[in-house]
Amino acid sequence: MDEFERQVRQRLKDNFPHYAAKCLKIRLKTGGIEPFLLNQAQLYINHRLEKQKRRKGKIRAIILKGRQQGCSTYVAGRFYWNISHRYGMNAFVLTHLEEAAKNIYKIVRRFHDYCPRLVRPQAAIANNKELILDILNSSYKIGSAKSQGVGRSETIQLFHGSEVAYWAQATTHMSGILQAVPDMEGTEIILESTSNGGTGLFYKMCMEAEAGTIPYELIFVPWFWQSEYSVKIDKKIALTDEEKSYMQEYSLKLEQILWRRAKIAELGSIWAFRREYPSTIEEAFHSDNPNALWSRELLEKNRVTDKKLPPLQRIVIAIDPATTSNSNSDETGIIVAGLGEDGHGYVLEDASGKYSPASWAKKAIFLFDKYNADRIVAEVNQGGDMVEHTIRTQRADIAYKSLRASRGKFTRAEPIAALDEQGKIHHVGVFGKLEDQLCAFTPQGQESSSPDRADARVWAMSELMLGKKNAIPLIW
Repeated sequence: MDEFERQVRQRLKDNFPHYAAKCLKIRLKTGGIEPFLLNQAQLYINHRLEKQKRRKGKIRAIILKGRQQGCSTYVAGRFYWNISHRYGMNAFVLTHLEEAAKNIYKIVRRFHDYCPRLVRPQAAIANNKELILDILNSSYKIGSAKSQGVGRSETIQLFHGSEVAYWAQATTHMSGILQAVPDMEGTEIILESTSNGGTGLFYKMCMEAEAGTIPYELIFVPWFWQSEYSVKIDKKIALTDEEKSYMQEYSLKLEQILWRRAKIAELGSIWAFRREYPSTIEEAFHSDNPNALWSRELLEKNRVTDKKLPPLQRIVIAIDPATTSNSNSDETGIIVAGLGEDGHGYVLEDASGKYSPASWAKKAIFLFDKYNADRIVAEVNQGGDMVEHTIRTQRADIAYKSLRASRGKFTRAEPIAALDEQGKIHHVGVFGKLEDQLCAFTPQGQESSSPDRADARVWAMSELMLGKKNAIPLIW
């Protein structure tokens, strides 16, 4: 090789996105073949993996993602790149189903068959389960978690666990096959999956990786990084308040929101969408607690649209303020609710979030004016007179009432949950984060954070529907 060719080959060896674009081919959903140009999610994964490799000399990563984001294709290409340029590298992929294993192997074979002849290594064996490169003494093999003891006898430098959350006998497979990967530089273990709820080995490893208690990095990929997850707009579309809030929170385009709307309809519920196409780690793993006061089915049964909202007799803005104001603080719960002429309670808006005291006070007064509310009510157990002072600093003559509880959160919430059970409380639209808290509200509380949105909802409905006749003693 002359110097120019040597530089070209060195760049192919050192830069996977460049190598993929120049040497690898993928099949499109339309059936065509084109160069493997990494998408946004794949580029982000590559950046995180290479950064870890430079820092530690090896890769130990867990990837949590939505469906059809190209993660398996990325790892397959990365491992083929490795075995094509390094001597004695054995790659192994373990999937949840035999059919999935075959699909990944087809991707690898396509990489090999379409690789330019000048850089394609010679294969000694290329059947339907393994690709062995004779001169490099490297290989790529597949297996399914349906098979007992698969991969245990191998010596593996590169391991890809695909859809780990859906493995049968996940703990047995993981404890066995990971022992086949030596703890040395140059080795890579990449575990990836969509969520299967907040239980199981994959969930446990994700939480431990996020907490830093195991030597794996957690890499999360939100659904909206996929450019194809959007639909064309040919007419003016009205969005719900929940869609507007979601769009603003994640800086999305209208085309993405409409794709989301269509996918929710296909899957049957917003909760199925959040698990299959999460925006956050919390969305991916949220799982309702069977001991919670509220259930998803109950909230869905009582849900109404704004078209079925009756005239309202009273409207309150309920606040459960955070006790601190920094990046690690709990949220301040802010719920707008009304009492209908039918005697039922209606949740109109969830404006909760992380605010400074001045910010949540301004937000509450803004909502007070927006809804022409009758009163702001706020829990003051921890903030005392400071809560009222914070609000009256923004507007001195605001209609305000302090709430101080003499019982615990769960005890306060029980009579409100009973009204939900009787079909007397309704959500006007979908309030995802609030409903997550309600469906995890147990006597033991929540593991992750204080249920501030749920608390504010309880205060709002107590003020509107229980008042002084409430059987649970409240000190006003």
